Amino acid sequence: MVLGAVAWALAATSMGAVHAAEVRALGSGHTAEMPGEGELALVAHDARLAAMIVIVCGLAVVLAAFPRRAAVSWWSGGVLAVVIANATLGPVVDGGSVLVAAGALVLAVSAGGVTGQYVGDRHPGTRHHGEHEVDALGRRRLVGAGVLGAGTLPVLQVQGMSSPRYSQWVPGDLAMANLVTALALAAVVLAVGALLARTALDVVVGVVMPGTALGVLLQLSGSSWRVRDAAWVMGVVLALAYAPLLLASRAGRSSRGRGVGAGALVVLGGLLAAVPQLLMLPILIGGMLGLLVTMPAGAYVNYDGLPVIGGGVVIAGVLLIVQLVLDDRLVRSEVLVSGSVP
Repeated sequence: MVLGAVAWALAATSMGAVHAAEVRALGSGHTAEMPGEGELALVAHDARLAAMIVIVCGLAVVLAAFPRRAAVSWWSGGVLAVVIANATLGPVVDGGSVLVAAGALVLAVSAGGVTGQYVGDRHPGTRHHGEHEVDALGRRRLVGAGVLGAGTLPVLQVQGMSSPRYSQWVPGDLAMANLVTALALAAVVLAVGALLARTALDVVVGVVMPGTALGVLLQLSGSSWRVRDAAWVMGVVLALAYAPLLLASRAGRSSRGRGVGAGALVVLGGLLAAVPQLLMLPILIGGMLGLLVTMPAGAYVNYDGLPVIGGGVVIAGVLLIVQLVLDDRLVRSEVLVSGSVP
């Protein structure tokens, strides 16, 4: 959550520098290969959305051990606070201190969580959950956070901050925000994989795979790290980041299930690396939906640029549905074999 707040602050405080870079790019000598009007600003708003997703994932991880009603109340209040703060706090912190902006966002999220809890306590309509059921619900929340992190991580490549079109115009703080977001999303997947691990192999996979995904996504350029500008990266990163979560599912408990899952991930990663255009439709749909969150903060679409980060949410939704379907089928088969619910 702290990494997400810092990434958001880096992007929000650099909006003035982004607009200044756009003015320079649109000056004399402007060509079609340079950013158009509002294009860099849209990239910055997309970077802020990616950081917000990190905070949403962090909230889910923190609240996984809470009873359902308290977790839902805190999470809902915190998410709403993030959206409101992005629209209202963003213009205030522009050009200011990154640490102050990050601290203000953390305070806003905390206040939102407390408010959500207060509202939830005033409307106690949810039935009580036993300790075992709380554990099961917490596991689902962890899986949801991990899948959201795994789905969003590869979409950072589509932003194109390292591309020739943007690289010389993107302010340093905005590029740093992208790097911090990548580290934070990998940390989300790593944390969820570690918390869901049942065996030593699960722990190893939960640490190695997100780290490898991060290594594929980032490259050293001069003296700094940046997101690799290659379309094949998306599929490989998606398969690597999702591996610990598939292993943690019911379908990954058996040796056969792990083998089938590993094979499926290799095929998926290879297919998407060879044909990255397969991801463009969910990225386009999710990007348009992401405008619902970023438009109140000033984001808009023109002919030069499109938002992309919301596509990670759509990809995560598809992965989560697949995982739930696999788990449901496994449960049904175990019931048929044993005659009892596992």
